Amino acid sequence: MVLLVPVLLTGCSSTPLGPYGYTDQFLERLEADGQVAVQPDDDTLSRFIDFYNPLDHQRIAEGIDQIYASDVYFNDTLVIVRNRETLQKHLLATAERLSYMSLEPLNVVRDGQQVYLVWVMEAHFSLLGRERLSRTIGISQLRFNRDGQVFFHQDFWDSSQGLDQHLPVLGPMTRWLRDH
Repeated sequence: MVLLVPVLLTGCSSTPLGPYGYTDQFLERLEADGQVAVQPDDDTLSRFIDFYNPLDHQRIAEGIDQIYASDVYFNDTLVIVRNRETLQKHLLATAERLSYMSLEPLNVVRDGQQVYLVWVMEAHFSLLGRERLSRTIGISQLRFNRDGQVFFHQDFWDSSQGLDQHLPVLGPMTRWLRDH
């Protein structure tokens, strides 16, 4: 364990200039998505929030076509997907790994073509035979099309607070780094 810390710390050192997929993909899709973004009405936004409360197989199967456009950009900090079919597979796999997951909306900010949803995510999952609870805060940046479907979904949240801290090797190191 002690030998692993220097390796991890050098991994945090400066990196050479180069294309970093996440930022470039975000900016490219945000600026050149080819879709007209509109402000959703309250019912559309409520349907989006309800889709994740709780996140389960039935809601995903029955609601994803209404909630997300077929040509969606979705980044939850864990994966980036660019179409509804792949997003559905990701959400179904996520629901399979969780005992329960929900989002509690705290605030909605409407700004031009964007909607920012501030939330608390609560996820229950089993790891190494023990039930775990993860609660974290985050923000979703959303853009809706004229049909009320999300075509741009970018989450901002700290996965080290929400999930990484529960992992056997990574968790203790993440907590130590955060505290020092």
